[in-house]
Amino acid sequence: MNVFNRLSRTWLSVPPSGSSWHEVMRPATRQMIRVLISVAAAWLVGMALHLQETIWALVTALIVTQSSIVQTISTARDQISGTVIGGIAGTLALLIQLWTHTVWMPFWIMLTPLVFLSAIQPRLRFACITLVIVFLFPSNGSPFLPLLTRLTAITIGVLVSMGVSFLVLHTSARRQAFHTSARLLRRLDAMVEAALDSSSSWSQIEKRNQDCVALLLDLEGAVEEARRERLQDLKKRDPVLAALPQLMRRLLNDTMLVARAIATGRDAGNTGLRSLHHDLSHMLRTLAYSCEQQILRPQKRHPHQPDGQDILDLLPRFEEQSRPEMRFVMSLYREDIERAVGVIISGDATAIQGL
Repeated sequence: MNVFNRLSRTWLSVPPSGSSWHEVMRPATRQMIRVLISVAAAWLVGMALHLQETIWALVTALIVTQSSIVQTISTARDQISGTVIGGIAGTLALLIQLWTHTVWMPFWIMLTPLVFLSAIQPRLRFACITLVIVFLFPSNGSPFLPLLTRLTAITIGVLVSMGVSFLVLHTSARRQAFHTSARLLRRLDAMVEAALDSSSSWSQIEKRNQDCVALLLDLEGAVEEARRERLQDLKKRDPVLAALPQLMRRLLNDTMLVARAIATGRDAGNTGLRSLHHDLSHMLRTLAYSCEQQILRPQKRHPHQPDGQDILDLLPRFEEQSRPEMRFVMSLYREDIERAVGVIISGDATAIQGL
């Protein structure tokens, strides 16, 4: 099993560092089902409309159906813009073909500017693919009829993929955001503990910081996904969720400063920092627990929820540090911990004002 994990991390980059196969397999299985449903639905729609070349709807569904609504919308936008531009280029290529009675010259004439445009704007790469589909693949009868049929099939594939992304096994963006926030807070706790460990080098602490940055990016993606789920503004619909990325980014920056100050004091022989970790760890783990409770339905939450005042009572101890740099970073940490308690535990999104 260890050999399998080592090979998978080397060649497939899965599971990511700090993650388990369980965290990889669930979303992968969900996405597999969504893609299969998208392809099957595109095929059924194509058959119902009696399209002669339904295969292009299937190919488009495979390309456009992504693991999130944001990614699907982005890919669909690229596909549609590429289809329109590629369709225009294909029409011009057919007109040149009728005039010159050649095949390859019109193709290269139209492909060259499309390749240049896609080099400037990579999202236009689908225009080149569309040109190949509508012009080079063999057809019988009028040369313009297959062009319309293929463009229609591509459009059907895009629309079906959009519908599947919104309706089939869609992961709750809110649940994913709070789950990611909880993981990030626990990683911050581990980073502070590593800073206190004399056997941990600064490069190892920076590696932990990079893992936290990756989680922060996942959090931002989940919140952006939540923005696309409904038309109502997320700040009005769920202000706490909207405030999470900015809050977690600030806590990550603060924790990195704290870790740096602790590592510096550790190297200078300051042994009085170990007791500091108990308060820091308690706060971060309590905030992580509160995020995990946000995922649950109200009737399933633990009856005894964390009290924000219990965390705030620990804060004055942070400024009882003899080293100036430690007092400085702890004063910053105090302000942002107060904001985090207000947002996550008290549900007051206005606490983030001033960041």
